Amino acid sequence: MLDRLNYSHFYYFYTVAKVGSIKLASEKLNVTQPTISDQIKLIEEYFNCSLFERKNRGLVLTREGRLALEYAEKIFDLGSELTSRLRNKVILPKRSIDIGISSMMSHYFLYDMILPLFKQTEITVNIKEEQRHLLLAELEEGHIDMVFTDNKDSISSTMDSYRVGVNKTFAVAHKKFRKFKKNFPQGLNEIPFFSYTVDSFLRYELELYFSKNSITPKVIGEGDDIELLQMVAQEGLGFVVVPEVAQKRLCQNKDLVILGELKELQTYVWAVVKKSYKGIGYHLLKSELEI
Repeated sequence: MLDRLNYSHFYYFYTVAKVGSIKLASEKLNVTQPTISDQIKLIEEYFNCSLFERKNRGLVLTREGRLALEYAEKIFDLGSELTSRLRNKVILPKRSIDIGISSMMSHYFLYDMILPLFKQTEITVNIKEEQRHLLLAELEEGHIDMVFTDNKDSISSTMDSYRVGVNKTFAVAHKKFRKFKKNFPQGLNEIPFFSYTVDSFLRYELELYFSKNSITPKVIGEGDDIELLQMVAQEGLGFVVVPEVAQKRLCQNKDLVILGELKELQTYVWAVVKKSYKGIGYHLLKSELEI
């Protein structure tokens, strides 16, 4: 009995399953019918099940045989692909799309935008979150296909950027601070504030907004994790400022209320790709933006 899968024997099974008979398979493989029968018997002994059953003088795959055929097709298709690539230096179409999302983008990135990609069964979608400058470097080197980020500054001349989302921005707090809605945004001076870190693009925009509107709330801390911002707000420790996507999530909690919209402050989502890129991600942008 075989102690490991013999791919030569498995190929005999694959051929018989594809052509439908041992006679035709023997002609195709240029071996005798008894040889093929013996190889199939060995494969069935190895799998410990029958792969074929005889019906009306023909061979029909069993349930196990159909499963084995599914794997055989994948195995031998990959073998043909490997041979083609190594012998002929063939460059095959990319079977994945690799997307980078800059850190803290989860606050205001609409993942609905890329959901259609998951419906394309011929590709896989790989998403990684990393610091913006590292993702742009990977994009430049061709290791990823697209970067979603919160600004288009400092991209190289080899890249194009497309604005794919706009978010309003809101101040959110526990309902006990509801009374300060009447005098928004100046009422924010009366409530403790949990800010973003200096690495956040939104932190810079907020400082400009606060300065312009003479708002100087007491800062009780800073962080960028949406879970932390939500906890601070729902515990009534202070107010937080979040983009629209995050606001909708936070306000599913009935204890949280919107104090007001920071109308002069909007966050944008930019998609950055190489100018030469014409892959699946480009077609997604084209459908979304009509570029």
